[in-house]
Order: sequence, then C-alpha cells, then structure tokens
Amino acid sequence: MEDCIPHLADSIYVDKVRRARQLTMGERIDTSIELFEGALGLMRDGIRAQFPDQSQEEVEQTLRKRLRRLRQVGEHGIYSKLNIS
Repeated sequence: MEDCIPHLADSIYVDKVRRARQLTMGERIDTSIELFEGALGLMRDGIRAQFPDQSQEEVEQTLRKRLRRLRQVGEHGIYSKLNIS
C-alpha cells in the first residue's frame, strides 16, 4: 500500500501540470489572484490566532508588515527559486 502513495502523488502532480498548461493567460491570472487571496486569508487567520486581541485594522497592519518582510527577503535573494523541469 505504501508503495502506491509516491506513484499516486506523481500521477496527481502530472495531472495538475497538464491542466495548468491548458489554461489561457487570463485563466492563469485569475487563478494566481485566487491563490494569492487564499494565502492572504490564511495569513490573516494565523495573525488572529497569534494575536487574538488585535482589531481588524491591527491585523491588516501586521499582514502588511509581514508582506513587506517577505518582499525584502525575496529582493535580497535569501531564498531562490528552484528550476524544476
């Protein structure tokens, strides 16, 4: 049974890649926006869990601060993209 899991995971990944390649540029942009908004929602949830007494405005300030920090990390090349082909 455990031997089947890597094969199944690879099959699912290949299917996702195949479907993504068939998207139009507009669909890709829409998908990117949806993914980003979902990530923002998860970040807000994490901030609320970490700071339950923060107001909505404070949560948004913390979110913006974290996004700035992530941008700085990216701009400084601390983490780099993998070339997976």
